[in-house]
Amino acid sequence: MTDDNKNCGGQLNLLVPAEHAELVCEWVRDTLGREPIEVSHPHAERAQVEIYFDSLVEAQLVQKTLPDDLFIEHAEAKEYKEQDWTTFWQHHFKTMELGRNLRIVPEWEPVPQDEKINIIINPGLSFGTGGHFTTKFCLEALEASIQSLEINSMIDAGTGSGILSIAAIKLGVPDVVAFDYDPVCVDQCNTNAARNGIEGKIHFFQADVLQPGWNSKPADLVCANILTSVLLEAAPMLKRAAKKRLLLSGIREIEADAVAGTFMELGCKEVARDGDGKWCGMIIDV
Repeated sequence: MTDDNKNCGGQLNLLVPAEHAELVCEWVRDTLGREPIEVSHPHAERAQVEIYFDSLVEAQLVQKTLPDDLFIEHAEAKEYKEQDWTTFWQHHFKTMELGRNLRIVPEWEPVPQDEKINIIINPGLSFGTGGHFTTKFCLEALEASIQSLEINSMIDAGTGSGILSIAAIKLGVPDVVAFDYDPVCVDQCNTNAARNGIEGKIHFFQADVLQPGWNSKPADLVCANILTSVLLEAAPMLKRAAKKRLLLSGIREIEADAVAGTFMELGCKEVARDGDGKWCGMIIDV
């Protein structure tokens, strides 16, 4: 295998009517567990939904199993090189400030030197830049929770790029563990931790939130930015894993009451909720 092949993956491009783009993106998240990229122009009749995989074969397999009722007009699987993904993020991921003291900085941009806490990220194939509402909510709720509660430990379930765990360490939480179902995310998380000068301070590992074991050592705070269907199924384990508070996101606004109700039935209390019209996050005390 050549070095060029080692740096290649698979990309699946879906051409869909613009009015159905969000439906297709939701299917990708729910079914494939990946974050799609929607490329469209204002008032355009069609949009392109891009999905990235670790290999071309994986993209081709998904292409063959696309459901007939998904409004897809054209699907194309092709190979992409690692630098193509990097170039994409350089156009779409910019430095942003959020919360009181947090700043997310792409690794290719200069790092401002002031009193704010800089979190340097290259998302790679992982999801989590702070740009999506769900990640932004978790970061701001994390900062607020650390200011209002004594948080000495945290579990980050479905860590993605590792952004929440890195923020927790930089905000002063001494004991942080984080896991993701995707081993590619785990590798990327360790690299992002090193970018922030905290290599080895977070234990990143591969695990499935629906399988027991990851919650054997409860933490003061548990963050879970994952799909609603998974949150509902994993609710008892998430509740047992948290000694003080849960930060939940990845929830569609129309599903928020169902999520809140499930955790209320387990004896939890909803403290706060916020949304952007599509996505929602909530703070739950146990």
